[in-house]
Amino acid sequence: MAKLSYKVSFYVLYALFAIILIVLGLFYFVGYNNTIGELTAPQHTDTLIYLMYALIIAIVVITIAAGLAQFITALKDSPKRALKSLLGLVVLVAVIAISYAIGSDEPVTANGMPYTDIFWLKITDMFLYSIYILLGASVLATVVNMLGIFKK
Repeated sequence: MAKLSYKVSFYVLYALFAIILIVLGLFYFVGYNNTIGELTAPQHTDTLIYLMYALIIAIVVITIAAGLAQFITALKDSPKRALKSLLGLVVLVAVIAISYAIGSDEPVTANGMPYTDIFWLKITDMFLYSIYILLGASVLATVVNMLGIFKK
């Protein structure tokens, strides 16, 4: 007999698939009566955006809760290994902080108008630099793993 957690996650997954397909169907096939300024947009653009917000918030909350639960469980079994597992989080926070600090705050021109909101300019650069750094670290870790440099 399957575990209860498997059954629950199975049904939640397919319920989310159904919700996503319904919202995408509404977005693509209902119509274009919604106007935003001079542009026309699908009627259910807001529905799709709110669904994406809800999914992102749910992912972040569930990931943090699962990480904390795993850390607390590991802390009971092996405190040294649990604290060592925090190294990845510390590195991620350091990468984000450094990439935010080196982000440019120079205004950019978008649609013929200058954009001067320094916070969002730096956030955009932070995301880009973080992606580059983490992608490079992933490639480096893959190469090191394939070469077997740290095998005993």
